[in-house]
Amino acid sequence: MKRSFLGSTVVFSLMTSAVMAQTVPASAAAPVSAHGPLTLWELIMSAGWVMIPLLFISVLVLSLVFFYVLTLKDSAIVDEEIVHRIEPFFENDDLEGMARFLADRPQATARVLEHTLKFIRRNPDADSESIKAVAESEGTRIATQLNQRVLYVMDCGVLAPMLGLFGTVVGILRSFGSIAQEASPMRTMLLAGGVSQALVATAVGLVVGITAMGCYAYFRGRVQHLISLLEGSTTPLVQQLILLRKRRDK
Repeated sequence: MKRSFLGSTVVFSLMTSAVMAQTVPASAAAPVSAHGPLTLWELIMSAGWVMIPLLFISVLVLSLVFFYVLTLKDSAIVDEEIVHRIEPFFENDDLEGMARFLADRPQATARVLEHTLKFIRRNPDADSESIKAVAESEGTRIATQLNQRVLYVMDCGVLAPMLGLFGTVVGILRSFGSIAQEASPMRTMLLAGGVSQALVATAVGLVVGITAMGCYAYFRGRVQHLISLLEGSTTPLVQQLILLRKRRDK
């Protein structure tokens, strides 16, 4: 599913670029403006239409990074309140009260325990191995969601250099086309200026891509830390549930 989405995105970008490239005037390949050397902003804008999707990807990367900073925190997995307030339920053998307490908790540890308690209520004769398997499956599902979440910024890091390179190819082709129609003896300088502007797209794409991949590397490590925290917090609690279940059966 994810590969199909990426393939569709690239095909759409190629089709869009082919249409928009035909609308760009040949004069855009000029190396300098009418008022002298290009400023940095003018140089970036001279890269052409490809700056529009690159700008969109840049904003998307910033939004994803901001979202990850807010959501990929230890408190999203477990907090001290759950650890302290859940102990009395074990001491009083109150599984029903524990289920009501966990129902309103958004932390991943609470979701694993709640899912395990539902399985125990529906299957009162389930053995310890079955209870462990249910808890592990729910933990794996949450870990997969965390890993999947940070893959979007990696996709941006892959697409940005590709878009920049494609914009460069289109710009170079446009420059050669304008030079072929130009009878001026300054064609070599015009070609050099057009190629230099076309390479701006690749440079911007690489900057966006490197930044996105750097963010992905950081948040990938953060996700691995959260998965380890999830395993460490749920394993003893699930074991306590199993021991409580055995005491009830005696």
